[in-house]
Amino acid sequence: MQIPPARRSAALLLGLALASCSSHDTEFDPEKQLELYMTTATYLYQDGSLLRAQDQAVKALEIEPENRPMRRMIGWIRLRMGGTEDLLIAERFFEDLAADGDTDAPVLLGLATAEERLGTAHDEAARAILSGERYTESPDPEKRSAELASEAQRYFTEAHGHYEQVLSGSTQANKALNGLQRVAALQGNYEESLDWGRQLLEICKAESEGWKRALETRELSGTEEGVATESIRTVTDLEVETRLFSTSILHRLARAAQAVEHLRIAIELDPDRADLYSRRAQLQSEVGLYAEALSDLDRFLRYSTLDFEHPDVRKAYELRTFCEGRLAESALNAEAKTGS
Repeated sequence: MQIPPARRSAALLLGLALASCSSHDTEFDPEKQLELYMTTATYLYQDGSLLRAQDQAVKALEIEPENRPMRRMIGWIRLRMGGTEDLLIAERFFEDLAADGDTDAPVLLGLATAEERLGTAHDEAARAILSGERYTESPDPEKRSAELASEAQRYFTEAHGHYEQVLSGSTQANKALNGLQRVAALQGNYEESLDWGRQLLEICKAESEGWKRALETRELSGTEEGVATESIRTVTDLEVETRLFSTSILHRLARAAQAVEHLRIAIELDPDRADLYSRRAQLQSEVGLYAEALSDLDRFLRYSTLDFEHPDVRKAYELRTFCEGRLAESALNAEAKTGS
């Protein structure tokens, strides 16, 4: 007899319950207690009190084991906690929800996110073993590294499929596209990653324009205006991060001009963000635009709040010295040619 997915999580729930400091009233109305646990869990989750939220969610599931909102919540709690064991627990909860027919965007996104992060953990372990940075008890480290790398790619493939399932629905397209650009890059499919990024930028542009029109053409209450302003800020942040991600891919593909263009637009969107200038300075120095790189380095140092001894600040000064040297060398060569 096949065990229902909700019951397959029973062992996990038991472990979570034992880990929590739960207490039970001798007499209670199950429906009222369930509502209380769910309400409290939701409040605590939104407040960031993850372990306390999990405790309340487990209590709710002890009353109603198949309760989908609480099963989803435990999955997302474990994703936010982020350890390898947490990710495995999250994966199990989301897999069981999907097997029960719950294939709404939050479940598929949760499952894809868990798979992506587990894939990344396996990939990092494979590289560390191969380089000798990580010890393995395996008598054949290269074979073990290859096994972990293969497992990482399996996770990435599954995550890719679940992100695409989300994209085929009517909600959460921006999160699905964001995931797809990351996973495609992790799979080494860089052109595909750039294409997902382009689609995400189109959504960002449309959403930003929509919120701006709402601010300009409608009479909004103070609360509504605040929501619109915050939404524009969130979309802008997503666009900047997407352009930064695309910049990294383009740099890998030796397409510096396109990478610099992404950074130019990102700086227009967020001109006070220091790291954008340092990234652009690095690219400009690589293609011989030393004066432009110096200008960006000066702006990075002006806007940065990092301590003088921070590695990024030290690297900026080192790059600045390099660019100044190249400009001085170029000036001497020009004088020599003139003199001859």
